[in-house]
Amino acid sequence: MGSISPFNIAVPDSQLKQLNEKLEAAKFPDELDEAGWDMGVPLAEMKRLVTTWRENFDWRAQEKKLNEQLNQFIVAIRVDGFGELDIHVVHHQSGSPRAIPLLFIHGWPGSFLEATKLIPLLLKGDDGPAFDVVVPSLPNYGFSQGVQMRGFGLAQYAETMHKVMITLGYEEYVIQGGDWGSMIARTMAQYYSRHIQAIHLNFIPVIPPFPWRNPLRFLCSLASVPFSAKDRRAIGRTVDYALNGSAYMKQQETRPQTLGYGLHDSPVALLAWIYDKLHLWSDNYQWTDDEILTWISVYYFSRAGPTASTRIYHEGSASKPESKDTGGDSKQEMITNWMTLSEVLSASAQYNVRFAVAQFKGEIIQWPITWYRSIGNVVQEKEFERGGHFAAWEVPEVLAGDVKAFLGRDGPAYEAVQGKDGY
Repeated sequence: MGSISPFNIAVPDSQLKQLNEKLEAAKFPDELDEAGWDMGVPLAEMKRLVTTWRENFDWRAQEKKLNEQLNQFIVAIRVDGFGELDIHVVHHQSGSPRAIPLLFIHGWPGSFLEATKLIPLLLKGDDGPAFDVVVPSLPNYGFSQGVQMRGFGLAQYAETMHKVMITLGYEEYVIQGGDWGSMIARTMAQYYSRHIQAIHLNFIPVIPPFPWRNPLRFLCSLASVPFSAKDRRAIGRTVDYALNGSAYMKQQETRPQTLGYGLHDSPVALLAWIYDKLHLWSDNYQWTDDEILTWISVYYFSRAGPTASTRIYHEGSASKPESKDTGGDSKQEMITNWMTLSEVLSASAQYNVRFAVAQFKGEIIQWPITWYRSIGNVVQEKEFERGGHFAAWEVPEVLAGDVKAFLGRDGPAYEAVQGKDGY
């Protein structure tokens, strides 16, 4: 069992000083007249945000707010083949002895921050079940330790998240995930199905039901042809993302280190790279400057540095690495568990794990909602007319309500967790 110790965010003054110096020395490119957002973050917007970051943004105030608002810990987890990792975990308990343990898993370019609006809504049991909420920073993200060896793929992220829950005393639990959190949750369903009672997802990439992959599912899909206007809109959103919005993913999948020099050395480059996604992937959400700059600062001040966070794209898509004897006590153990992203997308979970899928209007990848049934035992399907990729941040009350409907007394997963509810 790993150790658990209290944690507070405390960025050294030297890092704040260095950040300010880099912002002072920032140089900007030109841009075409009336470029708008067509070619990326507009120049005027970048200059404004960099000036605000340098002159008006108060990281110490945000740091103090987070430390006062969140119960934070470092949980030491031993991952097979990679030794012990210190994992930053936000852990809030509802006070109910029958609360449902919920693991919230973020992705890129998210962080533990995404759950900060969701936590108080889930702790309350007056309008449904109450939850004990666990929000880890993934390895390589935020204030969790980075991984120095190759081969830390989806199975290892899944192992880490599962062992966090076990170390905190939760043998059975539910999961909420978006972005990479969705992929990690589905990986966990392959390895730890006897521990996972239910999974709620708000990002659900699947492989379309091509006839040569699954003839029966393809024939079933024909029942919805011609597609409804809503289905056509969903497919159109996915096609647009694939053609015009996915280049970042290919870069991070193939050459993350090359990109990483700019992200690590230049706070302006990091701001542009991530703010581009915050703007494009949200559903007309009105980001405040403090929200944007706090979000970026967590990446800039992260324990492993912002480059580490991009490597999940490469490692998640790579073939299983060979174990190597590096000599002495640093010999890497055999990596026994391995799933590539394509394998996760193709896999169907054990039937005992119940899924809820929530499709938000502004999500970057969308399909006809019936196609999501290929992931496993989907017992709840909802579509929402507001909210985007960062649903926990943009529309936390909607996401919390859907989770409670899924797991509550009249919900389709109530039977799976009925021994846990206290309302």
